[in-house]
Amino acid sequence: MKYLLILLSSLSIAQTYEVINQENSGTSYRGLSFQDAKTFVVSGSKNTIGKSLDGGKTFTWINPKVVSDRDFRDVEVLDKDNYLAMSVDAPAYILNSKDGGKTWNKVYENNTPKIFLDAMYVDPKTKNIIVLGDPMRPDKPFVLKSSASNLKKWEEDLYVNKQLLRLKNPKEAFFASSGSNIYSDEKQTLIVSGGEQSNLYYYTSRGGQLYILDKTKSSTSGINGMDYNPTYNVGYLVGGDYKKPEESKHNLYKFKILNGAVSFVDSWKYPEGYKSGVTVIDKDKVVVCGYSGVDYSVDGGHNWKNITKDSYNTCKVSPDKKYVILVGNNGKIGKINL
Repeated sequence: MKYLLILLSSLSIAQTYEVINQENSGTSYRGLSFQDAKTFVVSGSKNTIGKSLDGGKTFTWINPKVVSDRDFRDVEVLDKDNYLAMSVDAPAYILNSKDGGKTWNKVYENNTPKIFLDAMYVDPKTKNIIVLGDPMRPDKPFVLKSSASNLKKWEEDLYVNKQLLRLKNPKEAFFASSGSNIYSDEKQTLIVSGGEQSNLYYYTSRGGQLYILDKTKSSTSGINGMDYNPTYNVGYLVGGDYKKPEESKHNLYKFKILNGAVSFVDSWKYPEGYKSGVTVIDKDKVVVCGYSGVDYSVDGGHNWKNITKDSYNTCKVSPDKKYVILVGNNGKIGKINL
């Protein structure tokens, strides 16, 4: 087991990082969701879903038997032992387990040849579910909605917050890197895109707003992931070019929502390289991860310290804010103790 101590001496804060599991070395993990301070679920390729009940000390593999050879790029915990798992392409499935992963059932299936699901988001207050997919028609994202109270009913929708969804560029789409292209609650929805163009879309009942984001000319660049925390009113967009993981150009945006609009906040420095995942810990602390490694800021994203060069796709902080779990390729699951 790899173990590393990171010391930010100027702030007298120490973090420990370790690789806690790599037994499924052929699996690429991108899905990650917490049930409580000790319990979390991970998902990935080769039909792999697992969970830990003890903060990552041990894992149980709860691979579904109702489908085979699916790439579960996102997983969400609805409540205790009630999970959703999303596979990305045809046939695209959303599975539900109500017994902690012992059994799984299909609640949604789509066999359309071009279907590609990128992310799920569950509003923690209302338990409304929104799924975002690549456009099936030019400039129109694929959006699927449901609710934890009725998982038998899934509806395709062209609207969020009563606003029609449209993409600015017909070749614009979404990166399914970390299942974090979308945030949605009763008042607002944020969607971030990449590819030929990278944009942030902000919708409320009053209308929609478009924010054009800088990117390189490469179609493999743009924003890959997002985390917005309404309690602290702070959000981060992360990305870059996944084909050039050491390049840091246009890899991070910080924002707040002020007076019904997105307000971007300048950073003094930026994390190293391409990033696909981000998790807000509090109003000042944030962790980002990607092929280029994992970086940590304690001053609102102005300065960054590299924690490890190990590659990860997705990161999330525990509900008690005591540690961050990271998941990536080659079956790697890591942990940062804060």
